[in-house]
Amino acid sequence: MPALGTTSLLERIRQGAEPDDWRLLVDRYWRPVYAFGRRHGLTGADAEDFTQDVLIELTRVLPGFEYDRDRGSFQSFLLTLCRRRLIDRLRRHDLSASSELGNVAGDDEVLWWERESQRGLLRACLDEAAHAVEPRTYQAFQLTVIEQWPAKQVAEFLELSIDSVYQAKARVLRHARAAYEAMRKDDGDE
Repeated sequence: MPALGTTSLLERIRQGAEPDDWRLLVDRYWRPVYAFGRRHGLTGADAEDFTQDVLIELTRVLPGFEYDRDRGSFQSFLLTLCRRRLIDRLRRHDLSASSELGNVAGDDEVLWWERESQRGLLRACLDEAAHAVEPRTYQAFQLTVIEQWPAKQVAEFLELSIDSVYQAKARVLRHARAAYEAMRKDDGDE
């Protein structure tokens, strides 16, 4: 698997992706796409189908995709793709849903999408970091940072020294930051 960030993920896919590149793409983008479907009233199962539809469409268009910073970010492109797929889905399943189509655009939607994309990016970075360290190291990080346990309590619970807890936190954050920088580059946001 190519190292994250050595070449833009989008560029690697455009040139002929490896299976790991597609996995990275799915890991990186499924969360905001799924949340978009849920935001627009899709049930959990329908939002999963919607997410799969968007990601399949993405795999179809990306090999010929040419990134042009002047036309907007990749995130803008993905939001537009989500909007189109949702409108198609609403029209296909219920023609009376056309009144809901106006809710799929607008400044609030863009701001929401940016927040959700950032949330998805951070979760993907933590997932990458979790795979890069020992499970116990990630558990120490999770308890300290996410669950906000005191370091002393984490150390006692995991039978580690307090110093080891702080080292675990630093190690996970280092991997998460590296993943973040690589993924931002993949979005063309470097």
